[in-house]
Amino acid sequence: MKKRIAVFLAGMCAGVLFVGCAAGSSSSDSSLGGSSNTNSSKSEISAYAGFNDCDAVLDWTKAEMLKRVGPYGLETYPYMYASWRSGGFEGDMAASTEAPASDESSGADFAPMPGTSTTNTQEANVDEGDIVETDGRYVYSIIDSRVRSVDINNATLVSEIDLPQGDSQMVLAGNHLVVATMIWTSVADTVVSNFTITNGSLELRRRDHLEGSLVSMRAVNGQVHIVLNSSFLNRLDFVSPRDGSQDSLDAAEERNIEVVNDMEVEDFVPRTFEEGPMGTWGSKSPVLDCVNLGHPSEFSGWGVTWVASINMNSSAEVPVGTIGILAQSTSSYTSTESLYISTTRWDDAVYEEFVSSRQEPPYTDIHAFAFSSEASDLSYVASGRVEGTLLNSYSMSEYDGVLRVATTSYDFDFGGGQDNGVHILKVKDAELVEIGAVNSMGRGETIQGVRFDGPRGYVVTFRQVDPLYVLDLSDPAAPELVGELKVPGYSTYLKPIDGDRIITVGMAGTETGQITGVQVSVFDVSDPGNPLQVATAEIAQWSEATSDPHAFLWWAETGQIIVPKELVCAEIGGTGCESAVVLKLDGTTLTEQGRLFQWFPIRRVVIAQNQLVTVSAGGTKVSRLSDLSEISYTRFDIPGTDAEDNLP
Repeated sequence: MKKRIAVFLAGMCAGVLFVGCAAGSSSSDSSLGGSSNTNSSKSEISAYAGFNDCDAVLDWTKAEMLKRVGPYGLETYPYMYASWRSGGFEGDMAASTEAPASDESSGADFAPMPGTSTTNTQEANVDEGDIVETDGRYVYSIIDSRVRSVDINNATLVSEIDLPQGDSQMVLAGNHLVVATMIWTSVADTVVSNFTITNGSLELRRRDHLEGSLVSMRAVNGQVHIVLNSSFLNRLDFVSPRDGSQDSLDAAEERNIEVVNDMEVEDFVPRTFEEGPMGTWGSKSPVLDCVNLGHPSEFSGWGVTWVASINMNSSAEVPVGTIGILAQSTSSYTSTESLYISTTRWDDAVYEEFVSSRQEPPYTDIHAFAFSSEASDLSYVASGRVEGTLLNSYSMSEYDGVLRVATTSYDFDFGGGQDNGVHILKVKDAELVEIGAVNSMGRGETIQGVRFDGPRGYVVTFRQVDPLYVLDLSDPAAPELVGELKVPGYSTYLKPIDGDRIITVGMAGTETGQITGVQVSVFDVSDPGNPLQVATAEIAQWSEATSDPHAFLWWAETGQIIVPKELVCAEIGGTGCESAVVLKLDGTTLTEQGRLFQWFPIRRVVIAQNQLVTVSAGGTKVSRLSDLSEISYTRFDIPGTDAEDNLP
């Protein structure tokens, strides 16, 4: 047996190239349609291929594995370029919590009481998973692996139920609360707990385990869609050589080739099982039909990115695998019409005698799937490719028949470096074709924040200062960079509030690039060619809102901005420790109204019946919007400690 060389290519990126068209796919119902500019500069277009049956799935996967199997198993050591930039699987940065009455980006999948905020989402009518939900009377929260419901009218803890230990998020869909928990184990396991709600009281209806790590959770038209990444390497019984001798290496490689050849489709298709009421586990079964799987023509990681959908309008409410790709996703984006899955190119060292040492710039493939009329099913529409990598889900936006995508690209040649751009893609047949682009924003910098608002786009990059770029995207075939403003620091979350102003949260800084603290800024973009920073407030050393804008609240009815911050206990006593800041915005004037206090760090702030509600591990406090005075406080029991019992 010939000797082979394993090569570790850290930080190098190779491609995901999809070909063909999925079975039963159609682009006619997609919101992305129409003709495209045939003069597009993009020479390569990503596509997508479905499988006809399980034999085809197995044959393709075995062929890819046999190219890469060696004495230590599958030894390509690929590195997903975007993972360190996006903070892991959830490069899908969440959104804020704010008022649907004044902001059409409300994603609520229910009708909240008047004067009540809902989870603000990137897109209107698309709810996003978060740790707090409210319908106005009852506030539901997940902290310390417990889901709780509080009746704020009576300051009563209605329900308190333990969840699996892990990272959880939830959506409120009618009289159901659906919780997805990525549990802390060595095997990727996402547990979906479906609770029914009766007068705020929670009752567990069913609990399902889904194989994979949680990427995103969305609710559209009463349907819950969960995107997961599932790796199957731990399911294959590969061996390692006993020692470094050639005989041992050859024997191990021969055995590992046998493992691949003996593999069945059940060895890598994601699985599911139901957990019984007493913790008993049901039988495992494949969650995806082979005809619902697609594949890349080139290697894109040992895993399956797939979507579990729950029809909340049916009596079954069972997670069903709707689509899957034999690739590993770096981000996903959901509109009311479509779901997009992006996969960033891998640099794949196929197990050969030699490989190139030249680092190749990364690109990202994007695959579009259309929702059925009730959003309960998905079908393939088109795929496309953009240069560079995405920051998070906010890097994509569907508007008026096109998809806008913001990327940071990398050129490793002499005179190259980082560049940033916005690419406009439109469906032509089964391809997402680039019809326009704006490049050369912040050369040598990386994107820190993105927001699309109708026909405009806003991009923030950073190295020493924060250039805010304003783009006119009204003509998709000829997008323009129309405005630029350089200020110290940078913004990570941008919130357009009335077409003429943007509220941002980020980090304040000096002219030399030194970061000094968390800052809320207001920009006047009424003249897009001359954006102005009209107000700033440096409020804290740290805030969860800089990385998860669900923690940010803008209440337009009163002009209040509320941002949680680090806990500061200058004096122990009174109402607790300072843990959030309330600002008031009047035109272009930003002033501090006051600080909010709890004994534990405030995680979220919501408005319920025109009252301000803060949620922490210690409890739920209701305060007046006018003067921030306390109305009521419902204390929580904290697992594993009695510290809360000794507080005033």
